[in-house]
Amino acid sequence: MIRFGPAGIPLECPGSGTLDGIKYCAEIKLSAMEMEFVHGVRMKDDSAAQVNKTAKELGISLSSHAPYYINLCTDDPTKLANTKRHIFEAGRVTALAGGSITVFHPGFYQKLSQKEAFDEAKKNLKSIVEDLKQHNIKIRLGAETVGKKSAFGGLLENIALSQSVEMVEPAIDFAHLHARGDFRIKGEDDYKKIFDLLERELPGYPQKFHCHFSEINYSDKGELNHFVLGTNNEPPFRPFMKVLAENGYSGTVICETPKMEKDALTMKAEYARVKG
Repeated sequence: MIRFGPAGIPLECPGSGTLDGIKYCAEIKLSAMEMEFVHGVRMKDDSAAQVNKTAKELGISLSSHAPYYINLCTDDPTKLANTKRHIFEAGRVTALAGGSITVFHPGFYQKLSQKEAFDEAKKNLKSIVEDLKQHNIKIRLGAETVGKKSAFGGLLENIALSQSVEMVEPAIDFAHLHARGDFRIKGEDDYKKIFDLLERELPGYPQKFHCHFSEINYSDKGELNHFVLGTNNEPPFRPFMKVLAENGYSGTVICETPKMEKDALTMKAEYARVKG
């Protein structure tokens, strides 16, 4: 099955907290929600326990996005310590809240080669995973495909991280793939190529994938800003829903458009229409 949900508390939710967002998602018939810890993890443990209980009762699958202030490729000891702390804490609280995956931005090349950046990210992720395991925290860490050419974390890099580090897997942002130029997505065949690659390199991943979706504005350097569905059809959502419906994939689609819950419902309706 495919779950659809917004990146954060729905815009038209009458409340402003995570519990309000979960209840509103259930009310409008969405079945997932991403908790946005992008400016810091501020959810207390007792609140996370209540979030866990409510989400389970209402059938809402939770994920999270770790803080933006992350760079696994840095050689600055202070920035690296903060990076490890942010990912660890996001994963810890997400697990307490019953979430299945914490998404993070891997980092930036800066003056490093692709191989040097990969080696640094791998080494530092292994350290974070070891810390999570020592605290018996069971969570998937989703390396989000990035939208800028200066950022480390293309799809092939994130697949390689997943193959090298326990608990790590790609979190596919299709708009970022398109904007960065790694995979220009124009139609059904392009989505199939991406999923075929994922199945070949990470067997079973398309049966539990986690992704972000929106249309996107971009330049030669990569992403600029996200668009609502129907703005420029880059990338197009209808062929994506068709590929999901016809190939037996299972996972979660988190909508990141400026009208996130409305567009999540639009994708859900299109998926249901194709599925029949």
